[in-house]
Amino acid sequence: MKQRKQRRDKIARLISWGHWFTFFNILVVLAIGSLYIEAAEAPGSGLGVIYMLLNWLGHFAFLPFIVFIILIFPFCLIVPYSRVLRGIATLVAALGIIALVADLLFYRQYGYHLNTYSLTQLAADAEAVFAGASFLILLAMLLTFVVLLVFELALANLAWKRLDRLQQKAWGAAFSAVFVLCFLASHSIHVWADAVLYTNITKQDDTFPLSYPTTAKTLMSKHGLLVAERHQATDRLLRETTSIELNYPASALMCARVAEPPTTLIVAFTSLSLAQQQQIGALFPELQLYSSPLLGQLDSTSGLFELVYGLPDLYMRAITANNAEPAYFNPLRDYRIEFTAALFSHDSQSSALVLPQSLQQFTAFGIADPAAVLALAVSEPEHPAVLRRIRQALDNNMQVIITALTPATADSSNNRYAVASMRVPLWTSATLAWQAQPLATLTDIMPSVLSDYLQCVEQAKHYSIGHDLSDEVRRWPLVTTYGEVLVIYQEDMTSVIDRDGHIESFDNLNFELLPGVSPATPVLIDSLRKLKRFNQQSNGNP
Repeated sequence: MKQRKQRRDKIARLISWGHWFTFFNILVVLAIGSLYIEAAEAPGSGLGVIYMLLNWLGHFAFLPFIVFIILIFPFCLIVPYSRVLRGIATLVAALGIIALVADLLFYRQYGYHLNTYSLTQLAADAEAVFAGASFLILLAMLLTFVVLLVFELALANLAWKRLDRLQQKAWGAAFSAVFVLCFLASHSIHVWADAVLYTNITKQDDTFPLSYPTTAKTLMSKHGLLVAERHQATDRLLRETTSIELNYPASALMCARVAEPPTTLIVAFTSLSLAQQQQIGALFPELQLYSSPLLGQLDSTSGLFELVYGLPDLYMRAITANNAEPAYFNPLRDYRIEFTAALFSHDSQSSALVLPQSLQQFTAFGIADPAAVLALAVSEPEHPAVLRRIRQALDNNMQVIITALTPATADSSNNRYAVASMRVPLWTSATLAWQAQPLATLTDIMPSVLSDYLQCVEQAKHYSIGHDLSDEVRRWPLVTTYGEVLVIYQEDMTSVIDRDGHIESFDNLNFELLPGVSPATPVLIDSLRKLKRFNQQSNGNP
C-alpha cells in the first residue's frame, strides 16, 4: 500500500510538473504566435481585432496543451521517472517550437503554412539566390534546434526544482481559465461569423498554423439557430452580385512546373445537337465520352467565361471591369508554357462568338520555343477548320478535350436548371483519367487541365472554384450561377434562388416543386461562402 501511495504521489508530482512546463511553453508559443499577427492582413474592424486576439490566446495556448496531453501525459503514467520524462518533454517541446518557427518564417515570406510543397519551394527559391543556400538554411535550423533544446532543458529543470514553490501560486489556475475562455469564445464567435459570412473574421481562418475553427454546421441545421442571419446573408450575397469587390486571385499563386507537360487542345463548341454529338463520336473514335453529367451555361458568353476563368458567371462583370486576365497565366508564362486562343465562326460578320472582354485582344503569349502548348479553340458547330485541327492534334498524340458551352435546346421554364436540361457533352483523350463525379461544370475543366502543367499550393483554390476532375470525387452540394440566379445542386434536390432571395426547391427525379422546402442551413452557408471566395467586401459588415 505504501509503495502504491508513493507511486501515485510521484505520478501526481510529475503531472503537476508537466502542467507548469506546458504553461511556460504556452508563454513562449504565444510570443512566437504574436509574429503571425504582425505579418497577417489587418482584420478591418474592431470585432475582427477582438476575434484575432481571442483566437491568438486560445489557439496558441491550445497547441502546447494538446501536445502535453498526447505526447507527455502518457509517459507520466508509463515511465514515472523525472529525468527520463524531462528528457522526453524537452525533445518534444524543442521539435514543436522549431517546427513553429520554421512555419512562421515561411508564412512571413510567402503567406502560406508549411507543407511538403512549401519545403520544396523554399529550397528551390534559396538555390535560385546562390548555390548551397538550402544547405545553409538547413544548418541554421539545426543550430536553432540545438539552442532550443538547451533552452527547453533548462526550462524543464527549473520547473522541476521550483515545483514546490510553483504549486503554491494561484495565478496558474487563473491563466488557465483565461486561455480556456478565449478558446471557447473565439470558436463561438467564428460560428456566428461563418453563419453570416462576416469576412473580417472568416478571412483569418488560415492565419495561424493547424487552425480549424468551428463552423456553423449541424447545430444550426438541427435547432434552427441563426435562421434570420442565414436569410440576411443570402440576401446580401445576391445584392452583391452587381457590386463585387474583386479579390482575384485570392492569394498569390505558388506553383511548380510538372515535369514533361503535355500539349493539349481544348475545343469548345457553342452548342452541339444530338446529331452533331453523334458526328463527333464517329469522327474521333479515339476520344472517350465523359460519363458524368457536365453542366453548360444559358449562353455561350457565360459558358466561355466559366471555361477560361474557372469561375461562375457571377464574376464576369467584375472581371471585365478590372480587365483581369486569368490568374494562372503568370505561372504558365514563368514556366514557358504557351497558351493560345482562337475563334472559328462560319460568318465572322454576324457571329456573336467572342472571348471574355478582358481577353478580346488576346491570341497567344508569344513565347519562343515553348516547353509545352495549351491551345483553346472556340467554334460554332461543324466548322471544318476546327474538325481538321482536332484530327491533326489526335494524329500528333496531343491531348484533346471537346465540350459544348450551352445545351442543345433552350428551356424557358423552371426545368431549365435541371441537370438534364443543362447537360452538355464532354470528350477527352484516353490519357486523361478523369474520375467519375456526381456532377461537373465548365468551371472544372481548366483546373483539371492545368493539373498536368502546374502543381499549385492548395491546387486551384486561389484562382477557381472549380474541382480537379482527376482528383478525388467531389462532395455534394455543387453551387453555380446562371446570370443573377444562384442554383444549388444536391443529391436529392435542386434549389433555385433568385436575386430577391426567394428560394424554390425541386425534386431531382422529375423536377417537381417541393413546397416549403429549402436547403439545410449548413448547405446554404457553405454554398454562399464558396461563391464569395473572390468577393472581398471592404466593410465586412454582416
